[in-house]
Amino acid sequence: MIRRILLALDNSEPGIKAQDYAIELAKKHKAAITGLGILDTPWITAAQPEPLGGGAFKIQRDDAVIEQSHDHVTFLMGEFQSACEKAGVKHQAIEVDGFPALEIEKLAHEHDIIVIGKTTDFHFDLDEDSDLTVKHLARDNARPILMVPTRVPETSRVLVAFDGSLQSSRAMHMFIMLGLAKDKKIHILSIDKDLAVAEVNATRAHNLFSVHGFETTAEGDAQSGSIAQQIVDKAHELDVSMMVMGGFSHTAIREALFGSATKSIMKNCDFPLFLHH
Repeated sequence: MIRRILLALDNSEPGIKAQDYAIELAKKHKAAITGLGILDTPWITAAQPEPLGGGAFKIQRDDAVIEQSHDHVTFLMGEFQSACEKAGVKHQAIEVDGFPALEIEKLAHEHDIIVIGKTTDFHFDLDEDSDLTVKHLARDNARPILMVPTRVPETSRVLVAFDGSLQSSRAMHMFIMLGLAKDKKIHILSIDKDLAVAEVNATRAHNLFSVHGFETTAEGDAQSGSIAQQIVDKAHELDVSMMVMGGFSHTAIREALFGSATKSIMKNCDFPLFLHH
């Protein structure tokens, strides 16, 4: 069961939605939330090309940006605390200084799950690299992450993508163990070039859910083009409120085969994604 949720506080629209999602999750599971405000000083003070004699100006500029960013983090933490108090959720707010992904990883060991926006704005200025923190956590973090987009469908349907790999098996099992399968309509999808293999994998996933008392609809499907697109299309067809999947294999061969699918789904999904590896 979920006892402690780690929420990465940031200024993006998905980040704000992630806060709402984490609070509702905490209310449902009677869990506590840690709101983590991150001051990315290493990014602010990183060396940059500058004209001769510009060093003093950069130091002055860095100090001003750090102070401004600190004020913004303090504001976000205050908003988080107010929202939790209004919802009656146990919480604490912590401010740290460092690289966002590394600071989240450190604190993740004390929590059951990480909730974070699909894109992040720790620098308070969204750019094309706004999903790098999420990608890093999805690949190297020890805990499952719940990646929240700007839109959260209000249905009880969950799609579990299971390909028979260790990563997808761990994700599926952790989803059950944390109590997230309760009151959900579970649809299992297994895709393989060999339809018989896909059907066997779907049955195995169904059997695990059955042992824990959950009914599922299990579907094995033959691969027809992009696995990532096939999975996302099924999720849209079912209008799911969440998708469960494993990601980023640790062998070179499976990374080449499945790593790109994980990245594609992370980029294109417009529903909450429960990801573990």
